[in-house]
Amino acid sequence: MMHNVTWPIIIAVYLFIAGVGVASFYTGMLANLFSGGRYEKMAKYGSYIAVPSIIFGLLMLIADLGRPLFFWHFVLTFRPTSTMSLGTWLLTVFTITCGIYMLTWLAEEEFARSLPILPMFAGKMGLRKICGLIALPFSFGIAGYTGVLLASTSAALWNSTSYLGLLFLISATSTGMAALMLVYIWKEGDLDVIKKLAKADLIVIIFEVIVLIMLLASLKSNAPQAASVILSGSYAVFFWLGIVVVGLLLPFAVEIYELLTARGHVVPKLTIPALAGLSVLVGGFLMRYVILYAGQV
Repeated sequence: MMHNVTWPIIIAVYLFIAGVGVASFYTGMLANLFSGGRYEKMAKYGSYIAVPSIIFGLLMLIADLGRPLFFWHFVLTFRPTSTMSLGTWLLTVFTITCGIYMLTWLAEEEFARSLPILPMFAGKMGLRKICGLIALPFSFGIAGYTGVLLASTSAALWNSTSYLGLLFLISATSTGMAALMLVYIWKEGDLDVIKKLAKADLIVIIFEVIVLIMLLASLKSNAPQAASVILSGSYAVFFWLGIVVVGLLLPFAVEIYELLTARGHVVPKLTIPALAGLSVLVGGFLMRYVILYAGQV
């Protein structure tokens, strides 16, 4: 059954942070798995981004509900036909399994030796692999879940297209790669890995543009008034300038420049991927902001 919904700005922030977190996790996890263990640092950094992001997002969500017991009701009662119940369980299982996965990495940091309990997770490679593999499908589910939740409402912008879940998943993947890129710029300065992340993000951006066009075409056909709110109405500036220019065209252009001018940079070599990463994050947040709020107009 469809229902009306009105969400405040805190929900847009939560959706953005959760998407960045889970996508950072599955990007690092998959890169390490398919490379035969060559990207362990990326997997580690992905978990370091994911767990705090999800926990912070959950706290924001509980604070917005204003009734913590309401949240625990969803945790303790699983209803597969309820999108809210499904989302709560996705978050709960992911937080637990990815949390243990992160602890196995954290326990190997130098500072962990002097801490209580944490050293017991050191060297637990089997536990790390099991928890990582369990968390992986849940991370994909969380990344695309918002689109499913929005589609269950009565808002024309949300329920008139079947591409919302896919768009949120692809957008989250791009922001997760951007977050990892920025962490590598800050911690490692490993230009080779940064360029590989930029190349992968370039491909993801192309898919994001394709899905966004498909979504807008679907909206113009099924809910033209809802489409006009985004394309020429009160959210047009955020869409065209924020999402299209800053979030898609700018990182696409600077990542192409980075890949085509590998040597002889006029600007410092890490400035360009940093600009791309930041613009992707800005565009990713505005994507959620515009879709969430234009749907409530």
